[in-house]
Amino acid sequence: MATAWISFGPDLEPLESEARRGARTAPRRRDGVWVSGDAEEVVAKLVEAESVSGGWCRLEEILEDGGLRSVFVNATAVRLVADEAESAG
Repeated sequence: MATAWISFGPDLEPLESEARRGARTAPRRRDGVWVSGDAEEVVAKLVEAESVSGGWCRLEEILEDGGLRSVFVNATAVRLVADEAESAG
């Protein structure tokens, strides 16, 4: 199955309200997501979403256990889409 990484930018800093409460309550925030499909297919869906649905695109996230779940991504927040690197060997 082809997979692509969608990045929303560098790791996000904790929200100001989380930072004031201390590091123990500020969870790491996600800066990207693995989705089903190759980069060209994912980008085509994001481009279409920009013109049709206000930028919201439904994709299938690949979970750690190999399962899939629907996620909605706003195309305006996406900074990078890349195919999963092929393992050598």
